[in-house]
Order: sequence, then structure tokens, then C-alpha cells
Amino acid sequence: MATARPKGKGYEIRVFYGVDADKKRIDRSRTWVPEKKYSPKQLKQELERQKALFEEEVKGGKAYDGNMKFGEFAKRWMDEYAKVKLTANTVGRYADFLKRINPAIGHIRLSDLKAPHLNSFYRNLAEDNVRIQQKRTADGKRVHKGRLAPKTILEHHRLISKILSTAVKWQLLDINVATRADPPKVPHQDVSFLNEQEAKQLILALDKEPMQYRTMILLLIYTGMRRGELMGLEWKDIDLQNGQITIVRTSQYIGNKTLITKGPKTHAGQRRFSIGQSVVGLLTEYRKWQNTARLKLGDKWVSSDRLFTGWDGSPMYPDTLTKWFGQFLKRHGFGKVTLHSLRHTNATLMIAEGTDIRTVSNRLGHAQTSTTLNIYAHALKSKDKDAAEKLDGVLGR
Repeated sequence: MATARPKGKGYEIRVFYGVDADKKRIDRSRTWVPEKKYSPKQLKQELERQKALFEEEVKGGKAYDGNMKFGEFAKRWMDEYAKVKLTANTVGRYADFLKRINPAIGHIRLSDLKAPHLNSFYRNLAEDNVRIQQKRTADGKRVHKGRLAPKTILEHHRLISKILSTAVKWQLLDINVATRADPPKVPHQDVSFLNEQEAKQLILALDKEPMQYRTMILLLIYTGMRRGELMGLEWKDIDLQNGQITIVRTSQYIGNKTLITKGPKTHAGQRRFSIGQSVVGLLTEYRKWQNTARLKLGDKWVSSDRLFTGWDGSPMYPDTLTKWFGQFLKRHGFGKVTLHSLRHTNATLMIAEGTDIRTVSNRLGHAQTSTTLNIYAHALKSKDKDAAEKLDGVLGR
């Protein structure tokens, strides 16, 4: 039988849930705050209805309260929130994080979880041999002794905070204790990019590479688009006559040999930008190459409008390009460069050539120009020096 007692601006409703292993009574509780004014009679009727609803939830195993253990609530959060509102890629990453989180704090009740529990967990994550798949050098030595990077530990903290924030929103907790914890600070790292000379050397090295991979890498350099956006390109997105590309989708691998296609993360990510004649010529040549490959394969070609495909016309896996690019860099003796470095290279060179920051931001698909300013502060510093020297030349005596 549910009971209720006044609490704050509302009522605390409690229902007997059973006994634990030590034969101690377990109650489920919920705070109900009336959203509108009721007459005394209406309030009594509504309170009885809320008690009955909560009791039914408890008996059906669907009740939420602060006595729920973190691991139990995290599972429900994943099922009822994350899998509904977040991308499959994000859900998969969170599931991996919970493989570390739940053994550490999953057994603690939401209402008993404190900041010291989280701080202890973060310290443990910084110890040796924590990585499930340990990175190794070419000669087999472990990278950083199998430790997690501070940024990865911070991502675990952010997931815990998201879960607890939802618990507060659903009135299971009064505060999110993660806001009182002390996750590690992530050291600032400058973005990796190629300067103008290095970019020209890389482009020159692409001359004798396979047509498809050469086209993909050149597009990344000349447009600054993301890998997933490149993989999602279809010929209907390419306007060769007017020299424009439209970004409307991304292609992502979510494991288990599964590719998904979805829209850009933000509204700003869906965009159209111009391309120069060199890129128009490149894509024209590439389309002829692809048509020839399709005709040679005949009925075995999988019908697809994608620009970049596997040998049979089916969409290419993003990691296929990443793997090829790593081998390409090694063959030609380039230093530490990633596919994402090409995006940074594009932006840095645009800024160096005097392109205004709003145009750079729009072409990259950033939701706010402040994001562009923060990422490319290194390029803006050099422009600041140029501006001072130009002003000195105009006004100096």
C-alpha cells in the first residue's frame, strides 16, 4: 500500500518494494509536486491517483527512485534515453565506457553516490593497464603503459554527469554530484596541420596513387569536409556546372559490418559551398573513371549514387580510407598526419590567405564562429602580426 507525506512543495510517495539480502526493508519513493492549484478535495483525489500509479509502476518493475543503484539506472538511461535520442555511434561509445564505470560505481545507490566515489574512480582510470585494447608501437611496446588519456577519462566523467543530470531532471536526485567531482584536466594540444609547402608536397605525392584515393584526399584538402561527410557524398550533391558541393549526409561505421547514413550533427553542418575549377576538373575526371569501372563490372555492380565505393559499387567503409592513408604516409615518409589534419590544413590555409572567419566557419560547417576562432587561434595569431605590420606600413613614419 502506498503512503504519502508532505515534503517541500509537494509530497513524498513511498511503496514497499521487498527486502534485501540482509532482510532489510526496501522502499521505493517518488516526490510529486502538483503542477496546478487544486481544491482540497481535488488535491486528495489526485494524490490518491498518483499513489496508485506509482504503486503500479513499482509492482511492474518500472519505478524510479533514489534508492535505485547507479548501474540499474544507467541501463534504463541507455534504453529509454540514449538509444532514442543519440546516434548509434554515440550509444556504442557510451556502452564501452559503462563497461568500466559500472564495475566501479554501478553497485552504489543513486542517493548514496558522492563526489569522492567518482574521484577515486578517475584516479583508478589513470593507472597502468586500464585500456581494454592496449595500443602498442611497431616493436610491440605498450603506449603509455596501457593508461587512458586524460581526455578519455574526462569523457567517462561527462557520461556519468549526463546520467546523473537526467536523474535530477526526473526528480530522483536533488543534485548532480558529478558537478562536485574533480575530473582530470586535459592538456591543451594544438591542432595538427600541414603548412603550405608540406601540403604541396603531399599533393605532388598523390600523382601516382590510385584514382579513387587520390580524389578523396584532394577533396579533403581542398574542401575541409569531414571524413564521414566525404563518405556520404552522392553525385546528386555535386553541381559541376556551377562548381558547388552540398553536404546533406554522413556515412558512419557502427560495428558488426554495419554502415549507417544520417544527417550532419548540427543544422550548420548541412551546407553548400563553392569549389574551384581544379576540383571541378578532378571530379569530372573521376566520374569518367568510375563509369568505366561500373561498365567493366556489369551486373555485379551494386547500384549506388555514392561517389566513393568498394570494388562492386557498394558504399566504402570509412576506415578503408583511413588505413590506406596511413600506408600512403608511411610509403612517402610523411610525419604524423591524420585525415582530420587535412581539414585543419584547409582552414589554416584559408585564414592565411585572408579569408574572413565567418566564411571559413560556414565552409567547415561550424555552428558558431566562436568554435572556428577557438580551434584556429594559431592561424589568427599570425594574421594579427601581419595586420600590425601592414598598419605600421600605412601609418609609420
